[in-house]
Amino acid sequence: MKKKEVIVAIYIRVSTLDQAREGYSLKMQEQTLREWCKEKGYIIYDLYADRGISGKDFNHRPDMLRLMRDAKDGCFNSVVFWALSRFTRSVQDLYNTLDKFQKWGVSMVSYTEAFDTSTPMGRAMIGIVGVFAQLEREITSERVAAAMQMRAAQGKRTCSEILGYDKKGKDSFSVNPQEAEYVKFCFEKYLERKNLSEVAELCRQHGYRGKRGKEPCAWTVSVILSRPQYCGYNPYCGEYYKGDYDPIISIETYNKVQRLLERQGKIAVSYTHLTLPTIC
Repeated sequence: MKKKEVIVAIYIRVSTLDQAREGYSLKMQEQTLREWCKEKGYIIYDLYADRGISGKDFNHRPDMLRLMRDAKDGCFNSVVFWALSRFTRSVQDLYNTLDKFQKWGVSMVSYTEAFDTSTPMGRAMIGIVGVFAQLEREITSERVAAAMQMRAAQGKRTCSEILGYDKKGKDSFSVNPQEAEYVKFCFEKYLERKNLSEVAELCRQHGYRGKRGKEPCAWTVSVILSRPQYCGYNPYCGEYYKGDYDPIISIETYNKVQRLLERQGKIAVSYTHLTLPTIC
């Protein structure tokens, strides 16, 4: 009986953190997997590569989504990857993919972990490895959150960019005078006019623009007015920490604006996704 041809899709992925911490690189993964497939006599259908993207889920990985479409269309019968953590760190995604691949006649092969889902033992092993891959991701996430909270408690910035400030090193901000003028204008005119659309129109008339040149509108003005960084406080996970940088407005002005926004039902959903309380 003629041996069935193995047509493989090579999938490689690396996040910025993985490459810095563990030495992974797309080039290294690709070269090793291509040589391994050649030694095995496998036919390579295509290479699928996601660069600088987390393994948390499939939805934000363009080449993973392309791979799934091609798998469903029967373009290959096996997927080869460096390690399961490169393919996914989500147990739910893993089990869903295993189920789909079995229906489509596609096996999964991990180069470093030496399992192949075309065998019962391989399917059992991939489930065990998948649980530990997700555990590692969740522990890493907790460590990152703890480190960010520590940064906030030390007065270090908790966002990478904000109108009114320039980055000062990796931990703080320095006031950008031109942008700070725009921020102050928004606070002053909103307390005077009590209307976001009117303030936005005044900003446009004065030629104010966002960091990337975007024209002011009612929504962008509401976001500016809702950010506690302008009175010197960094938000993180619902808490507010005194920042180690100069404020642009006073706490008193900030609180007056928040009370007015709240009365008018205009509290913005900013990047913190929180209704901001009064800062004492």
